[in-house]
Order: sequence, then C-alpha cells, then structure tokens
Amino acid sequence: MSNYNNHAFCEKWIVDNMMDRSVRVLDYGCGAGEVVKLLRKHGVSAFGCDIFYGANDRSALVDPSLFGSIIRRMEADGGDYTIPYANDSFDFVINDQVLEHVENLSNTLAEIWRVLKPGGEVLSLFPTRSVWCEVHCGIPFIHWFPKGSTTRVYYAATLRLFGAGYRKENKTPLRWSLEFCEYLDKYTYYRTEKAIRFTFNKYFSDIRHIEDVRLRHRLGKRWALVAWLPRSIQQLVVRKVGGVVFVAVKPVT
Repeated sequence: MSNYNNHAFCEKWIVDNMMDRSVRVLDYGCGAGEVVKLLRKHGVSAFGCDIFYGANDRSALVDPSLFGSIIRRMEADGGDYTIPYANDSFDFVINDQVLEHVENLSNTLAEIWRVLKPGGEVLSLFPTRSVWCEVHCGIPFIHWFPKGSTTRVYYAATLRLFGAGYRKENKTPLRWSLEFCEYLDKYTYYRTEKAIRFTFNKYFSDIRHIEDVRLRHRLGKRWALVAWLPRSIQQLVVRKVGGVVFVAVKPVT
C-alpha cells in the first residue's frame, strides 16, 4: 500500500473522526510533512515531529515555512527521543510506517501517551512480523531471517535476480541485497502482534482494529469486489499484505 494512499487515509480518518476544527493533531514520524499539510488545508491544527534519521532523512523536503515551528526535530535524551511538545497537547496522534523502526517501543509509546490528552486517540499503521512481504525492499519473508544472516543476503539477491524488489537503481542484485539487508539490520524491528498489543496495553485502552476501513479506502470503487467477505477476513488480508491498522485511547483517569 503506497505512502501516498496512507497519507490520504490518515487525512480522511482524522477529518471523519474529529468533532470540530479546534482539535490538535500530531504526526509522529512525519517525514516531509505531507499529512500535516493535508490536514492544515482543512483548517486543522496539525503538527509533526521526526528524528530525520540518516537512512530516511527527509528534512530537506519539509516546507521551510513549517520547519522548526509546525514540524520539529526530535532530539535524543538518554538514548530515546523526546517529542518536542508539552504534556496533554494533542487530541490525536498518528504514526504511519514508523513503529517498525523504533527499537524501544515501550519508551516511544510512553512519549506518545505523554503528549496525548486524556481520552485522546492514537492511530497506528505499520507492518508486523507476520506480513508476508517486507514493505521496504519488496522481498517476501526476508524480515523473518535473523539480523546479520548471510543466508538472507543470498536469498534476497536471488529473488532480485528474478525481478523482485523495490528501488533497484541499477545496482547489481548482490550489492542491492547487501545494502537493503544492512538497512533492515540497522533500522527495522519487526515484532509479533502479540508483543505489540502487550506493549500498547501498558499505556492505552480500547484498542480497535480498523484494517477493513483501510481496505475500503484503498479499493475505492473496487470495494464491491470484496465487500461480501467477512470483516475478519478483510482485516486479515490487510495485516498480511501491509500490516496492522488500529486505534487506541489514552485512558481518562
């Protein structure tokens, strides 16, 4: 599922679920700020933050008028990254294809919990260990290999030789495989759905999966082709192809 389509889905979900334009929204791991700009066109007070790490630093693509005020860089604090906004600042936090890059999920969720208002919601879209095809390089099951696996390098190079994979850039299959495997080793942390739910439950409540809503948005007019499938099957398809899509709530205490 393309990043652009994910952006449009996040935009629509916020607009459909906010009570009025006074809500504040944070895009955690906002990249170039595409979703922030989409929401601001609706008059929403949308903000973004990112660490702009080396492998995917898109800070140069951020609108200069937004960088530093509306979109802020997160700084490391004792090895973890602090969201540069005050406690209880936002009604919604969204994160799209971000949490699979987070080494310490618990600390990250603690920060998201901190900046959410009580009763606020976090929308998460990201691949888990159970997806069939690794979403960054396009090679099936490569994220199931252990980090540092030599076998994985040759497995990916072989599939690349037969045409599989993304972002080939005229590299030889072996060079392409080596670089992507290094990227996966350094920047990705694939977890089981059970482990993800356990960690989310430490901070949030009322977790509800909406993969079927995501599928309907993705298919548009083609939705009728799969509308007859049970909701559980629709959700399973999305989880296997793209990853989980769910909403969780910060409890009101």
